[in-house]
Amino acid sequence: MSAAGNRNKRSGAAGPQKEGAKILPFRRENTLHLGLIVFLFIFLYLVFSLVRYATRESYSSFPVGLEESLSHSRSYHALILRQEESVVSHWSGYVDFFAPEASHVSVGSIVNSVDELGSYSETIRNASDLQRLSNEELLNLKSRLRSISAAYTGDRFPSVYEGKDSINAFFMSHIGSASLAVLDQNASLNEFFHVYKSDTSGLVLYYWDGYETKQAKDLTAADFNGKQYNRKRTENLVIVGDFLYKLVDSEDWSLVLPLTAEEAAYYHDKTSLRFTFLKNGLTAEAACRVLNGADGSYLMELSLTRYLVQFATERYAEIRIDQTGEKGFKIPVSCQVAETVYLIPREYEVTDEKGGGSGFLQEVYAGSIQTTKYIQPVVYQRDEDYCYVSRDSIPAETTLVKLDSQDRFTVRLTTAISGVYRINTGYTVFCPIEILERSGEYLLVRRGTPNGIATYDSLLLNASAYSTGQILR
Repeated sequence: MSAAGNRNKRSGAAGPQKEGAKILPFRRENTLHLGLIVFLFIFLYLVFSLVRYATRESYSSFPVGLEESLSHSRSYHALILRQEESVVSHWSGYVDFFAPEASHVSVGSIVNSVDELGSYSETIRNASDLQRLSNEELLNLKSRLRSISAAYTGDRFPSVYEGKDSINAFFMSHIGSASLAVLDQNASLNEFFHVYKSDTSGLVLYYWDGYETKQAKDLTAADFNGKQYNRKRTENLVIVGDFLYKLVDSEDWSLVLPLTAEEAAYYHDKTSLRFTFLKNGLTAEAACRVLNGADGSYLMELSLTRYLVQFATERYAEIRIDQTGEKGFKIPVSCQVAETVYLIPREYEVTDEKGGGSGFLQEVYAGSIQTTKYIQPVVYQRDEDYCYVSRDSIPAETTLVKLDSQDRFTVRLTTAISGVYRINTGYTVFCPIEILERSGEYLLVRRGTPNGIATYDSLLLNASAYSTGQILR
């Protein structure tokens, strides 16, 4: 066979194989793209940051300011107590008034009268002098009207009725004053006309309310809300035993006001207070004492010897006490925490001759040899008997040795002291405080307490949810 034939055979054999051959896909190598890696890293970091931010413990702080004092300005509805002697009628009849209310009468002065028949009272009322007011009486009337208008408040409407009684008393006293001349012209009084003269000197009042003989210890909390207060005046027509008038024969009087338990504790050691009468802006100073009422409620009595005549016709007075205490740092109550500390007797404390500080001698053993080591745990504060030591600075059951003695003390006795957490570069540090006063949501703490707080310190609010040395994120 020729060479050309052989080539044709090979070509023919190869042709069918090429037409039936399988085409396989090209496999690329699995390689991560650098941009995808960076994107996944950023995505995961953002997710982690969001979860951490949502679940982290947030905290609030309070900056310590300069020294200041807490203000204790508060208004009180005080009850007035006086030495009041009541006089009742021995006859039935019509009453005439000769002494103006809240005026001062001397011994033997005519106060009022009782006319059993009423004929003599009619003669007095028909006198011409009763039809006009003097200039002094007009000024008195205007003053009473202004006082009623200034004292009116919507929540104490009963004061309007007290004002009405005051005006009625004014006109009754006007009739009595003018009728004195008529009385002098009728020296021969019949047996049915009876004159009441004052046995002592004092202020005349023509109302009664049941508080004439009460003392501060007899009062209850209900006496200050005014709902049960019932005030009555001398009637124009009386029967035997009815109230006629009362005399206040002493310049000593008192204001009694209700207190909360916190206020009672604050005022307990006070001996005198300055306060202001809201009625006229008068400022006074009075001796004070805290006591319990008949129902166990806390009361305070302010004893005065002046200004009685200005409040003689009133049973209640609105006052405001402006009290300023010691100066210190004012911080929120939520900053306060109680820290448990070790109590170590002061007699075990020794002075470091080199450093000038103080510490304790700890008993240690080197094999079987007993010796002592000087240690300086954190002492928050001291009193006459004990050192108050941080539990984080000394292990429990540590044995301490008294200097120049064989006495030993094992650290295990604990107590709780008040303090705050100062924020120190991201973690909490306990600082003891000495509380001077409490007022509402704030405390006043003493400045200069050892290991205490200072101006511009940052304190942790809601501190009860944290602990000493806790890291703040």
